[in-house]
Amino acid sequence: MSPLIRDLRPADAPQAHALIRASLPCLVLTEQHMRWRMSHPLPGMDDTRLVAVEGETVVGHLLSRLQTNEDGTRTGRSYIGALAEDHRNADLVERLLTASETALVEKGATTLRVNSAQEGVQAGGELFRQAARERGYELREEHHVLGLDLGGLPDLPETPEGFELRPMTDFADDPRPIYELDRACDEDEPGELEGDFVPYESWLRSVWENPLIDLEISMVMLHEGAPVSFSAYMSDRDTRVGSSMTGTRRGYRGRGLARCAKVSALHRARERGITHAFTENHVDNQPMLAINDRLGYEAVGVEGVHVRRVGS
Repeated sequence: MSPLIRDLRPADAPQAHALIRASLPCLVLTEQHMRWRMSHPLPGMDDTRLVAVEGETVVGHLLSRLQTNEDGTRTGRSYIGALAEDHRNADLVERLLTASETALVEKGATTLRVNSAQEGVQAGGELFRQAARERGYELREEHHVLGLDLGGLPDLPETPEGFELRPMTDFADDPRPIYELDRACDEDEPGELEGDFVPYESWLRSVWENPLIDLEISMVMLHEGAPVSFSAYMSDRDTRVGSSMTGTRRGYRGRGLARCAKVSALHRARERGITHAFTENHVDNQPMLAINDRLGYEAVGVEGVHVRRVGS
């Protein structure tokens, strides 16, 4: 009998999280975050977690996300595909994608996106890539996924003269300066932008208060008291840490500020028992790829974003 595909229920969360963790070894995720996200949706987003179950056992997972854009159009995205080892087959992938696409189109999506990755990043990812290609999706962009064993970190660099390095916890009472820096750096990110940067109140709820964000690890570089560079991290408070965002304001780039913040953050992560760090960079983001290469990050695989218009 084929697995039943349905919406994830709260009781499914422990199994779904374990499946995702085993299938996507570079993804930083906790069961707590999954439950939190169910009650704290991203602004302008409508998420549905689909699961494939056999009896009471979760054997497949796919996140189906509808985004309402500034112009009123809607984009659907199917990603975080995870399959149990004995259920990695084209039929189950087809059924998960069909369920996701059908729901997204019914909600008004006019553009659909599917993420898939090479085997080291996503077990069974080739099945999702093949299914997307057969459905008429076109590969639109790619990201390098990199991993770092924190046992081999470079030494802590000296903070450049005239600058001050601080943990993000120092901004707990007033994170507005971090928001402004995040927004300024986001404008220069390569790749397809998915709408305008969120308003401050939405950013507080969806980013700053996100239980995955580790403010003890994340670091900020200040110049004359103002944040000019930062490296923010998510962690599972266990073994994995992942880059959330690293950036430097225009006018301060080329001084090693981002590298200093990143290395300092990674040292703090190692001090807290975390063993591996992961990051993802757009193929066109050569400055950050170069920084990560010098830090010792090694390629794990490539993740692709596949896109098609509804009806094409």
